[in-house]
Amino acid sequence: MKKSGDVQISIKHIQAFDAIAATGSTIAAAVDLGISQSNTSRLLHQLEVYLGVRLFDRDKNRLSMTREGMQLGPQIRAIADKLTALKITAQELEEGRSTDIPLRLAFPASLSATLVPRLVKRFLAEVGSVRIEIASGNYQVIERMVAEGAVDLGFTRLPSPTPGLREEHVMPTRNICALHEGHTLAASSKITIEQLKTENLILLNRERAVRHELEAIFYRAGLRRRPAIEAHSVGCACALAAQGLGIAIVSELLALEYQALPLAFVPLEPTILVDYAIVSSELSPLPKMAMHFLNYLREWA
Repeated sequence: MKKSGDVQISIKHIQAFDAIAATGSTIAAAVDLGISQSNTSRLLHQLEVYLGVRLFDRDKNRLSMTREGMQLGPQIRAIADKLTALKITAQELEEGRSTDIPLRLAFPASLSATLVPRLVKRFLAEVGSVRIEIASGNYQVIERMVAEGAVDLGFTRLPSPTPGLREEHVMPTRNICALHEGHTLAASSKITIEQLKTENLILLNRERAVRHELEAIFYRAGLRRRPAIEAHSVGCACALAAQGLGIAIVSELLALEYQALPLAFVPLEPTILVDYAIVSSELSPLPKMAMHFLNYLREWA
């Protein structure tokens, strides 16, 4: 005769107990479980051997729960619930949908207030419940967060001086002029440096490499005065231009997020190319949810 130590209990034994308790017979329980009646009876017998008590009294074709069965039933069902919850959690982790492991993103302010909410809304509608953390900062801060593993994906401008980054998606663009739609140059097919000599300029701060390239072009063309306004972000520069305060020279990729403003976007001559990238850390593989979100960013640009 088998002893309790000889029996290995699995979730199948718990499921068999639940099904028998609900239906009152091994035949009906077998149908619910999709197994044979003999297999159902065997699982019940093994569980009873393991526990050392009889869980059901047999009365012809009907099973009724014993006093011991009624006492242990809630605990057995609690185990079943915990195992089910454990399986669901494991599946969510495998699919990257666990709310315990957030999708962590870092974007500059110009995109955190425009692109990111739009993509997150669509993303959540399609993949379901996912916890998301969104950080913002300048490109140096974003790159550091990515390299240190504080975020999964970050948006930056190339070339990047920060080691340890992996380029997941590169987005080439150019600088353009953003100006109020009522400006005399708004209908132009292009705006040259010569035409900018008499205009109030809105430029991004001096820390940006593209600013130095732009000032070198200005210098060669004889445009040596300071900008009327220096802005901290593309969004700020576009908002200022929309108030008619000058012509902003900004990235086309980011500026197009502000098309709802009363602005015209006109190519700058000569063309100044700019590359942006979605980056991740070289120290670890990209989480599955981050890989899914990356597809939305690739569709954007």
